[in-house]
Amino acid sequence: MCNGIVSHTLRGIVLVASLVAAVGCDGIRDELRAAFDAEFLTRPDGYEGLKEHYDFAFPTEPMQMDPGLMYRACADGAVDVICAFATDGRIEAYDLKALEDDKEFFPPYYAAPLVRQEVLEEFPVLEDTLNRLGGRISDETMRQMNYEVDEGRRTAADVAREFLVSENLVPEDAQPGSGSAGRVVVGSKGFTEQEILGEMLAILIEDSTDLSVERKLNLGGTMVCFMALRAGDLDLYAEYTGTGLVNILNRAAISDPDEAYGVVQEAFQENYNLTWLEPFGFNNTYTLTMRAEHARELGIETISDLVAVLHPEEPRD
Repeated sequence: MCNGIVSHTLRGIVLVASLVAAVGCDGIRDELRAAFDAEFLTRPDGYEGLKEHYDFAFPTEPMQMDPGLMYRACADGAVDVICAFATDGRIEAYDLKALEDDKEFFPPYYAAPLVRQEVLEEFPVLEDTLNRLGGRISDETMRQMNYEVDEGRRTAADVAREFLVSENLVPEDAQPGSGSAGRVVVGSKGFTEQEILGEMLAILIEDSTDLSVERKLNLGGTMVCFMALRAGDLDLYAEYTGTGLVNILNRAAISDPDEAYGVVQEAFQENYNLTWLEPFGFNNTYTLTMRAEHARELGIETISDLVAVLHPEEPRD
């Protein structure tokens, strides 16, 4: 344990600032290895912004790793720190610990349907249908659904339908409508949660209306889906308020969830003719994540300890 570093937790969550302090310790510093996915490495609300906000860097540049591999790699000790999603069920399943963003770098990431306005005007039934999902999905519920797919080896479609039935949003024996009212295209990004949400949107539309649905799921990252939406190749997909705010609009992070939603809602309507419908209810914020045991072994403090270790000659607040 580094001199002056003592064990400290807040509500069972390790502070990001304390990890940073550990990175600055001789010995421990050289041992900490990070792995992030490609999008986190390049997004302004990812590693580059985090380094600037917390004034730190890993001694070795983080490796790029597929999101599907990062959690196991961290659990097995192949890497020590990963970027993770707060609603990912593998955090608990693999005995990992999410690090609290104590300096509030990451904005809120509340998911909601993002829809082309022309489609809402062409098919007025869509808005009321999709808004039935508003506020229905808690963090814990989303985490459990992700776990069922990632670790339970269930299909995203089965998990999505089970949720819709449990919430009385579709009958257990529901069948798709006639499809005679027209067709909409539902997309998703390329990770488990997005596939579940894409299936959920598609099933709800199919079983509640006479619209047919074409699925274009697991397309890739944010900009792939966003540009497909703008081009008319997609009609809707689930997006996150923080992603829309920082990664698409290039705005500064806003910590208040309602304010962030209001900003993206207005800007997307004005700039892109895209409409944010009611948020699902959960906040899938980014986290930095470590093995729980490793985090306990290191001992932690605040960002001031990191600054003192990395720049002892420079007085800091």
